[in-house]
Amino acid sequence: MKIQWIKLLALGAVTGLFTACQHTPTPLGKPDKKYDFDHKVHYEQTKFSGDHYLLKIRSDDYAHFTRQSVFLLRHSEKLCQGMNAQLTLQKGVQDFERLPTYPRAYQPDLQVEVKCVSQ
Repeated sequence: MKIQWIKLLALGAVTGLFTACQHTPTPLGKPDKKYDFDHKVHYEQTKFSGDHYLLKIRSDDYAHFTRQSVFLLRHSEKLCQGMNAQLTLQKGVQDFERLPTYPRAYQPDLQVEVKCVSQ
């Protein structure tokens, strides 16, 4: 009976060890593809250091741009964890026309550099 408990505990420990080793963090400088379920946004996050990130938010349609912008502000605030987020828009900012007279061209992904600066 005692040997069975030892085998069961050993099996549990090995299973826990394999489960803990399953997640490998993305190396610095490599993009990590993610999805935000609250804002329904596909994005890539590249971490250069603890306070320097590059976000590429996938462009899908014109009406979705406002959600992408709100996601950008909230996510950069979460990345900086209490520090001030300094955002540098690199490309992908869409023009707004209420009643356009021509079809809207394909918009590139919204690409933003996020730096966390002390207050």
